[in-house]
Amino acid sequence: MRFEKKVVVVTGGATGIGRAAAEIFAAEGASIVIAGRSEERGSKALTEIAASGGRALFVKTDISSEADVKELMRKTLDAFGSIDVLVNNASSFIFKSVDATVEEWREILGVNVIGTALCSRYAVEAMKTRGGGSIVNVSSISAHIAQPGLLTYNTTKAAISEMTRCLALDLAPYGIRVNSVSPGYILTEHQEGKIRSMGLTIGEAQVSWGGLHILKRMGTPKEAAAAIAFLASEEASFITGTDLFVDGGYLAL
Repeated sequence: MRFEKKVVVVTGGATGIGRAAAEIFAAEGASIVIAGRSEERGSKALTEIAASGGRALFVKTDISSEADVKELMRKTLDAFGSIDVLVNNASSFIFKSVDATVEEWREILGVNVIGTALCSRYAVEAMKTRGGGSIVNVSSISAHIAQPGLLTYNTTKAAISEMTRCLALDLAPYGIRVNSVSPGYILTEHQEGKIRSMGLTIGEAQVSWGGLHILKRMGTPKEAAAAIAFLASEEASFITGTDLFVDGGYLAL
């Protein structure tokens, strides 16, 4: 039980990679706090985690709001008394190039960059009192390559990767490790919806999108979540400032 008696906050934890991460942490003994915008999805995640014997709390949160983030951390401390791990997974998916409006830039920067920074700031306050902790940011292969029509998204993910390195340097004196994962194409609910909106089947997407990876398939949320759990665990105690590619070899091509 790698996370027995640990408290883990997962933003965007009701679906996709975040949900899979919450399930892994709960199965390994952690108390989980799921932050997200949808009460319906949050309640469903709590019910299923509880059915498996886990302890979890859902806090409706817009991470681009400082007041919401403060309340998230306050409720976490009230419920469980500490914060040991923060998974910055929540993300805005705005795929635009130079045609992006100011409002679209503010939305994606507010969630992906400012939201990640705010959650880190207020979680760190609690981690310092514990003498350490771990932050895992969810970046993307899109942080490392240029892709057509993805200026907004790729820019914010690149910022998260750089934020990871800077935070690792600044927080090392407090015993807080900071790492990130950069997934390739992961078959989440969001991705499935995108595939259907394009008129494709999952099988067709596995051929076209999955074929971009050396392993010739898309990854699963559980595979990305396993990497998050590893970086958050004591097994990774000498790892900080690192971006772990969970991309089926995509970036090796």
